Amino acid sequence: MAVSGDGLDKTMNQSHFAQSNRSLRFAMVIIGCLLSPLALAEDLMELHLVLAFDASASVNDVEFDLQRRGTAYALRSDLVAAAIDDAPGGVAIAIVQWSSVTRQALTLDWVVLRTRNEATAYADVVEAMPRRLPGGGTMIHAGLEFAAKTLDAAPGQARRRVIDVSGNGVSDDPPRLQETRRVLLANGIVINGLAIEEDDLPITDYYRRHLIGGPSAFVITAEGFEDFAKAMEMKLYREIAGAIFAKNN
Repeated sequence: MAVSGDGLDKTMNQSHFAQSNRSLRFAMVIIGCLLSPLALAEDLMELHLVLAFDASASVNDVEFDLQRRGTAYALRSDLVAAAIDDAPGGVAIAIVQWSSVTRQALTLDWVVLRTRNEATAYADVVEAMPRRLPGGGTMIHAGLEFAAKTLDAAPGQARRRVIDVSGNGVSDDPPRLQETRRVLLANGIVINGLAIEEDDLPITDYYRRHLIGGPSAFVITAEGFEDFAKAMEMKLYREIAGAIFAKNN
């Protein structure tokens, strides 16, 4: 049956509209494919960082408070705040406490920091952070395993994944520490250390030989808990600005 007049115009308009819609959808798919790598790059954070605090029996409440307040001090410092401001995509941080095999706790869940103001606000939260563990052994491997599980729950994606262990003692189970360390390094996780020297044990050397690992891994030394704040400031700066240090190494 022939179609003429207004009916023909209507049919042609509908056909043209459908074709235009198909062309628009096709163009949007192509644009989406072209832009998606850029969008992913913009969403990629610089760092996922788990701070693993020693809460074993060798750390009394006064010393734990120095860790807590020292971390808050570091987050408020110009050095760390500038590194956070400059970090592409920002950084995500979580804090855990560790001691014995069955004693680990997520003290502060993940937070994303992109600006100086956000870092300062987070410092206030850290300073009020409670101690969740009443002592226990020095099972560093258990702390690492718990920190790794925490990393798996980090928001979004990051260029680097880092666990930072702070402590003042050696592992109570060296073979398990070495096995856990091997597994984490194989999964692309970097392990750094903040060694608190206060007894005759050379903790810095122990961390260097038995704990840290991965690209640009390092140990920072605190000469006692009183030196923790400045050591944490330098450690956080190096971890957040890690890409700069990697280029210079």
